[in-house]
Amino acid sequence: MKANLPEKIFFDSFYIWFNKEKREEYYSTPLYLYSVNRKDDFENRLLTLYFDKNEVKGRIKEEQGLKYPGNMYFPYVERFGMFLLRLLNANLETYESAYETFFFAYGFEILKDIDEDYNFELKGKYENDAVYLKEMEEIYNVLQYKIQEIQEEMKTFVNYVYNLENIENLNEYTPSQRFAVYLIKHKGQAYTYNKNDNIIQDNYSNKNLELSHLNDKQLLDSFKNNTMLVSMIDTHQSNDLSAICYAVLEELVKTTNNPIKKCQNCGMYFIPTSRLDEIYCDYPKEKGKTCREQGAVQAYNERLKQNKALAEYRRLYQLKSMAVGRNKDNKQMKKDFDKWKKDAKDKVNKLKHGTLTEDEVYEWLVNKK
Repeated sequence: MKANLPEKIFFDSFYIWFNKEKREEYYSTPLYLYSVNRKDDFENRLLTLYFDKNEVKGRIKEEQGLKYPGNMYFPYVERFGMFLLRLLNANLETYESAYETFFFAYGFEILKDIDEDYNFELKGKYENDAVYLKEMEEIYNVLQYKIQEIQEEMKTFVNYVYNLENIENLNEYTPSQRFAVYLIKHKGQAYTYNKNDNIIQDNYSNKNLELSHLNDKQLLDSFKNNTMLVSMIDTHQSNDLSAICYAVLEELVKTTNNPIKKCQNCGMYFIPTSRLDEIYCDYPKEKGKTCREQGAVQAYNERLKQNKALAEYRRLYQLKSMAVGRNKDNKQMKKDFDKWKKDAKDKVNKLKHGTLTEDEVYEWLVNKK
């Protein structure tokens, strides 16, 4: 469907669009920002949201229960695919957990059209945070079963598209091919995907704000000399949670460098950020460490167990380092340790590059204690 672009400021809908080159997605929607911290990037006209339990402290009454309008020209920005990933990983057991893991960032406008039998209106201002939370919890409790149903269907859909359950007869097909087959052959929320996704087509007339700092000649010369590429990015407008999920997944399957995986440590869905063969996610866990960081430590420890030369190097390094620390006035000991450290690292690097064997490095370490 086609539609006119929305006004700069609006209160009643959810908008999302994508920049696959930058691997970013942008969205605009009204939010109440309860327990939410905001990072402003004024230079690029972008906002980033963080859930922060401490954000409610010290808020005056005028700041509570207030609905902030969405703005197409100063949108929220996230990594490409995060809307879908957040829903897949969301804890929907209670209103509090659902808000903390998903709705704090996207608001409740996206629930208006997921159930034809339930209609609700969101005010522009509630008396205070407590009143706002009570009304949102009532809405969530009514729609919870529907939201959980959508989450489970999207998990099934994503598992199929990216073959996360390692079904052998799906290996020879691409994610985009599996995506098409799933929509054709499997039923469910795919029906609402077509009905409730309103696509606003981009065109050059919408680029005024982005390129208004250039005059006519500068723009003409840029196009003539191919120094500027004005990308056309369509915007999806919807108040249907499932429709937005399908729109995000459709954009993801159009590219080969944004596969969805399941973390081998925590089981959460993620998209690799640096290497396509990543097996651990980068979501912060206990003590702020990510599974990727924890996995690297575990993998290193496993290598130590399996390689006697590396294990001996690590053991000797720790012993010598502690000895130097206990004898800070012994300059000769520090000098000997520095030389041993340099030589030992050279041997280990040669082991890693295959120019020395494990036995050769181990023998050198034992004889150079």
